[in-house]
Amino acid sequence: MVESDFEDHLVKNNSYDPAVFRMVLEVTSSNYSTDLSLKRALYAGADIPVYVIVDRKNRLVRVLTEPQDDDYGVHGIHRPGESVTLPASLGAEVTLEVDAVLGPEK
Repeated sequence: MVESDFEDHLVKNNSYDPAVFRMVLEVTSSNYSTDLSLKRALYAGADIPVYVIVDRKNRLVRVLTEPQDDDYGVHGIHRPGESVTLPASLGAEVTLEVDAVLGPEK
């Protein structure tokens, strides 16, 4: 999710200044540890206000907010059967149903 004027913040080669990003949503893949550590540190360091991790391995949705240096101050963990409303800083009311985000269990 980005600011409406993101095109004004082109750095180069289809890369944009991190300041335009309000949220990053990541679906874990085979590089699971990178999603939970390295990328978390990079996004927090870039002041991305909300980092949502769809953790397919553990069937969780993690919502990280309040970036501080290379981590997030608030780590919310949401399980199947729950819903989570993302922070108002996104500029829109966004509620995620964990079951819908995770999809059926395999």
